[in-house]
Amino acid sequence: MGADLLPQVDRVSTFDTLLPVVTDNLLLADSALPLIGKDYYGKAAEHLLGSINNDPLFGKTTAAIFLELKPPSFKFYFENVPDSLTLDSVVLCLKWNRTWGDTMSAQSIDVFTVDDPIRRDTNYSTNAQFAYSRKLGSRTFAPRILDDSIPLAGFKVVNQLRIRLSDAFGRQLLAQDSAEGRPFASDSLFRAFLKGFAVVPQTTGAGATANALMGFALSDTNTSLSLYYRCVKNGKTDTLSRKFPFDNTILCGSANRVVRDRKGSEMERFTGPATSSGDSLVYIQVTPGSYAQVAIPALNAFKAAKGNVLVHLAELVASEVPETPRAPFLTPPGLLYADFYDTTAKVRLPFGADGFPTGTYDPSFLGGQMRMTPASGGSPYTTYGIYLTRHIQSVITRNLPNLPLTLYAPYLVSYSNLNLAFGVNRLAEGRVRLGGGNHSKRPMRLRLVYTKI
Repeated sequence: MGADLLPQVDRVSTFDTLLPVVTDNLLLADSALPLIGKDYYGKAAEHLLGSINNDPLFGKTTAAIFLELKPPSFKFYFENVPDSLTLDSVVLCLKWNRTWGDTMSAQSIDVFTVDDPIRRDTNYSTNAQFAYSRKLGSRTFAPRILDDSIPLAGFKVVNQLRIRLSDAFGRQLLAQDSAEGRPFASDSLFRAFLKGFAVVPQTTGAGATANALMGFALSDTNTSLSLYYRCVKNGKTDTLSRKFPFDNTILCGSANRVVRDRKGSEMERFTGPATSSGDSLVYIQVTPGSYAQVAIPALNAFKAAKGNVLVHLAELVASEVPETPRAPFLTPPGLLYADFYDTTAKVRLPFGADGFPTGTYDPSFLGGQMRMTPASGGSPYTTYGIYLTRHIQSVITRNLPNLPLTLYAPYLVSYSNLNLAFGVNRLAEGRVRLGGGNHSKRPMRLRLVYTKI
């Protein structure tokens, strides 16, 4: 039942009313953090890198990447003239997809060797941590440069972050071979020699002004450890290169650590245990983030007063309360999502009849898409509408329990009891401050269009 099919509100038989709601800010538990792994085709999910250090509403975010990069196969060897191999450079290359945030403020990224093994058969959650120690290199840059091509000897690469690593590390790699017991003889020996890399943002010094998260494609052919060297053979010098990619004949492991630090932020003051009066402001941050519990006690009073009615539209309407001045690069989520926790069955459930009419999630039915609303004498602001028509009809006519709903901006939604999972937003991209149930100017409300029966 879409808004385009609504009957005319004549205030005689068809009515339009707004019901107040009670909203509370809560944080997603660690158990709700997504697992970042590979898709059905074996390609790694996009990994985030960078830091947001200047968001007074939501606090700080840091994102680090841990990954293995291996020779294409084993046994692996360079040219069979080890004494004539001379290093030119060794470079960590990451294929860039996107940037969310300020592309002009400098990021400073360090690369270390990992001390803990990264399991290739494990999907790690976004709070995974690995010890690292030996620093191999660093680079300070503005993310805007990633949206460009880089000229190299005889060709160009596009959309790639390149971090030159230490020559000592490059020479160490060139000195290895595939003889028995040596690192290039097998995968297990290589992993003992080099467990992987930690790519970590600086949050102080050169990285103190960073205010963006960058997305990288590990499985892309432009992600690799690239060695450039010279070889003298038969009296002639050749300039050569070899790549250790992520997508390999032997799988590589990875993890993406994305950490929110809300200490001292405005959001921190509004986050805590649920209260009877609720919060006047709601802070929604894409996973790993936050959510709002939305209760509609007024629906019980409506049902008692009106009796059985035909619900043409039930829409939870949430409007942004933007900060002043507004940060144009820290944009709202593209989609909000809502579901509920069944306290009897003790499982989380979707609004199946409203959002899954064909058996799969469809935001055009459930709603939640970001839309811009004109403001009188000011800048447009973001509004979201969640359509719950069939659910609210069932509460009124079928005595379905009027349970609080959960409003959030997930990266991935999974209902293990239903064998159902789907993506909603890009990881960590988006945050928005909404008017809560008792906000003075832009309160969250349940809009009902109904006909008396």
